[in-house]
Amino acid sequence: MSFYGNQTERMVESATPGIHLHTITNLAETPQVNIIIVHGLSSYAKSYDPFASFLVKHDCNVFRYDQPGHGKSEGPRGYMDSLADLYENLHVMVRRTKTAYPNLPLFVIGHSMGGETVLLYGIKYPQTVDGFVVADPVSIVKAPNSWSKGLTGDPKKQLPNVLSTGLNSDPRVVHRIQNDPANLHHLTVGILQNEIKGAYSLREHLTGFKDPLLFLQGQKDGLIDYHDSLEAYAMIASNDKELHVYSSLMHNIFDEPQRKWDIYSEVVQWINRHRY
Repeated sequence: MSFYGNQTERMVESATPGIHLHTITNLAETPQVNIIIVHGLSSYAKSYDPFASFLVKHDCNVFRYDQPGHGKSEGPRGYMDSLADLYENLHVMVRRTKTAYPNLPLFVIGHSMGGETVLLYGIKYPQTVDGFVVADPVSIVKAPNSWSKGLTGDPKKQLPNVLSTGLNSDPRVVHRIQNDPANLHHLTVGILQNEIKGAYSLREHLTGFKDPLLFLQGQKDGLIDYHDSLEAYAMIASNDKELHVYSSLMHNIFDEPQRKWDIYSEVVQWINRHRY
């Protein structure tokens, strides 16, 4: 059966009161592992179709969800009421996946805000999955950046999404993202404030992250300074961690035409070394 022919979408209860999450499930013919993908700020689950398709072809069941206020999930667009909305909704997905497929190992992949979600989750819920992959994650946010300044006032105040500089080395990809109606073109003060709260929490607690981790970072990332990522990686206490820095890549490394297929393969190889 084709990738899309074997795809199911459903709304499920979330950890955020009054909100349902939109989920996407793609099952492999001969699954060896379960993978949850967590998207970043202003993005949505379905934008990871190429990555998910690659993983399914390599015997992975893939589970995705739109974070609250994103994609087809419920909630005010681009708004987050609490930092817990990140890691507690991932916890919902972990529990659902382990209940449905208890005999397969489980890994979680997160990009950008999704990477922050993963790091926060790993600290709050250690040893609940078999390993994590983060790509260009929001982490300790010490270096100057274009998106964390002047975040005061009404948390529901809308701001234009200007997160495009340093997003991708291929202008065709940047054009596609900017013109994709499913991406958020406005954010709120509240969601950015909570991302910064997450960074402050990681500064204090990242030494408590001890699970297996593959950390991926584009050195030319225009949104996340790679020096922050290097410092964050050094703070992580896991005895099983691996860092890949890509000198020519920007923020969205899973969508970089020049290297994404190589990166997909690196992720699969790492997971295969850690599954049982």
